[in-house]
Amino acid sequence: MKKLMALILVVMMALSFTVMAEEDVIKLTWAMGSGSTAPIDNAMVLEELNKMSRELIGVECDIQYFTEDQLLNSIQAGEVFDIYYTCGWYNNTNQRVSDGLFLNIDGMVEQYAPDLWASMTPDVWELSHSFDGGLYAIPVKKDYAMMNFITYPTEIAAELGFEIPDRIEAFSDLTDFLVAWKEAYPDEYPYLVGGGARGYDSSFDFIDRTSGIGCIFGTTEVVTVYDDPAILERLATLAEWYDLGIINPDAAQLTETAIDTSKKRIDTVQAWPGYDYSVSNGYDTSMTCYFGPHLSVDSVQGSMNALSVTLADQPEKIEAALKYIELVHTNQLFADTMRFGVQGYHWDYVTEEQNPACAGAVLRYQVGSDNYNPWAFSQPAYFETSISVSEDQVAGTAKAPVLNQYELYYAEVANNAKSSAMQGFTMDTSAWTQQLAEMAAIKDEYYASFATGTIAFEEVKDEFLAKMNAAGLQDMIEDAQAQLDAWLAK
Repeated sequence: MKKLMALILVVMMALSFTVMAEEDVIKLTWAMGSGSTAPIDNAMVLEELNKMSRELIGVECDIQYFTEDQLLNSIQAGEVFDIYYTCGWYNNTNQRVSDGLFLNIDGMVEQYAPDLWASMTPDVWELSHSFDGGLYAIPVKKDYAMMNFITYPTEIAAELGFEIPDRIEAFSDLTDFLVAWKEAYPDEYPYLVGGGARGYDSSFDFIDRTSGIGCIFGTTEVVTVYDDPAILERLATLAEWYDLGIINPDAAQLTETAIDTSKKRIDTVQAWPGYDYSVSNGYDTSMTCYFGPHLSVDSVQGSMNALSVTLADQPEKIEAALKYIELVHTNQLFADTMRFGVQGYHWDYVTEEQNPACAGAVLRYQVGSDNYNPWAFSQPAYFETSISVSEDQVAGTAKAPVLNQYELYYAEVANNAKSSAMQGFTMDTSAWTQQLAEMAAIKDEYYASFATGTIAFEEVKDEFLAKMNAAGLQDMIEDAQAQLDAWLAK
């Protein structure tokens, strides 16, 4: 009987310790950005992430994926998350700061997560601050100084006798190549577009993307993106390509996710030297740069994560959230799990025995490619995650990966990056909420047509801008100029 009682006491003590341990774990929630399809195996990956984070820092996090419309509905319904993905074009950072949704964490990152603070340079943190001087979001460690490229199938360029340079000055520099491609393969569309060409406006130094205001890079006069000669050239070229049958005729009706990415095509991408799209495309892919590297508020704040203002009176959760984000920056396996899924099921590291040129890289299995594909650029420490490779690269039948591509990028930035003349300025748009909503609706009415080349921008420019001006565009430009001038005068 005594032995039985002793056993019962041991079991009860063990259970009490388990309950206590579970109670000691701080639980967080995170609203993460997503395209139309959220990662199918998210629950499985969360289980693995939480197992690691519980042991390492005593924190669990329920990461949920939302399209922007879904997230806006969630916010309007009063649902609250501890951490939010945010940027200029998704869950708009400035708007959320104006709404009071995000917590000012200035000084807290250094205090609670010093390794996170040390992982990024002072200029990046400076450009992360908002219009009132507060720090409301943590930048994703990625390609802060933006570089934009056009990718193309290496074999088709070689077959048609074209040597594409490493850098081009204008989209039209590729017209002859694309015309030759269309003539050689009349049933193909060399540029498959869904909803709008990505990155055609990325060289503009945006102040606000919804209204399309900012400065031509290197200047401080506030204008619209449609006043930038480089942007107008790209829009005109898109219209020419559409008329030549280079762009698919249903481009304006499709979404980006509707594009068959297995087909050989050109594409506009944000990348860096050494990055190889051959793995994701499934064919040998080269690229040519048409912009960058340029460092600006827009590029640094192009992908961030913010803490909810509801944590203001919960310092233990603030610390937990910052420690959790820090963990992604300091623990390789944790970062790779968040980006690629569960090791041994979704992916594995390549060994020296498999291929020395790929050793240490991530080889994704088909189930990983199919069922777990979060936005790589939304990962808190994108440039701390491992390089992914293909089976052909591991087998040695495709060109070897550039495993030091992040180092090459940082060297390019150090040697050639140009900085915005706006010196970290962000606009207070709190007085423009209604006007921005009207301008967003007007933009939605026209954007897909002119951003795909379906209609030449010059044909709708006057009508489009007249509506934007009626909604307050010019008044907003004047306010932005006044705020910028005051900022620069400090």
